Amino acid sequence: MKKIVVLGASGFVGKNLTKYLTSNNIEFLSPSRKECNLLDSNSIDNYFTKHKPNIVLNVAGLSGGVGATSKEPAKFYYENILLGSFITHYCWLHKVEKLVSLGAGCSYPITANIPYIESDLFNGIPNKNTYGYGMAKSQLTTISNVYREQYGFDSTVLLPANLYGPNDNYDLESGNVVPSLIKKIIEGKESVTIWGSGKASRELLFIDDAVKAIVNAIEVNETGPFNLGTGIETSIKELVEAIVEITNYKGEIIWDINKPDGQLNRYYNMDKFKNSFGYVPNTKLKDGLEKTINWYKENKS
Repeated sequence: MKKIVVLGASGFVGKNLTKYLTSNNIEFLSPSRKECNLLDSNSIDNYFTKHKPNIVLNVAGLSGGVGATSKEPAKFYYENILLGSFITHYCWLHKVEKLVSLGAGCSYPITANIPYIESDLFNGIPNKNTYGYGMAKSQLTTISNVYREQYGFDSTVLLPANLYGPNDNYDLESGNVVPSLIKKIIEGKESVTIWGSGKASRELLFIDDAVKAIVNAIEVNETGPFNLGTGIETSIKELVEAIVEITNYKGEIIWDINKPDGQLNRYYNMDKFKNSFGYVPNTKLKDGLEKTINWYKENKS
């Protein structure tokens, strides 16, 4: 029996990860910020000294949509760079056997070829709207590599695609593309206005696939980073049409072509993940959306 600690259990990924562990009868600790403040090195040191974890699953971090990351780039950089550095260092110091951390797909440089391949991660800088957050998250790979090289410390970094699912952030200002569109369409009356032409594509990963991969990564003795997605791109238009069909929305969809589409294409090459994990996540978009929409309807109040 290994003692598992989940850091960031109160967030979107953390809530779903702890649910997955519980449903599989896997015991774990999930400290609150009061118990273990991840921006305070002494707090982490004291918590690890007391509980002596064998495995740490790090899904903590300050995250948000493009609006939030572009408005406060320094805050997103500062908090995430501290989190990643403190957690990795004290896991090594306390002889943790395995650390799994979540990076971010927006760390890829704006000049990277599509589909994204892990070897391109440091061949440029991220989009200016996610620059602070993306650069900080990319350093999880750097610190994982140098601690493996110098100390033989075993940690693995995953770069999730656009996540969606139950317990997500449905705030229109700070939420990501899927929850924002779900909320807009469900709460829309006669019409819903959506930015851009709908031609841009994204890679969408259901949260259940993400948390399964996080647990599977415990057995993978490689830093990575590993793209974590489906390898399938979905246009915003296709996504909207799927949500409209599932919700039976009868209003008008208005595409505001005067607003930007953002990056035109974004999806992953999943070869490296498949070679090391033995599979590629494959929850169908419609199935994931149905579960997500049902959860939102039951919990939106």
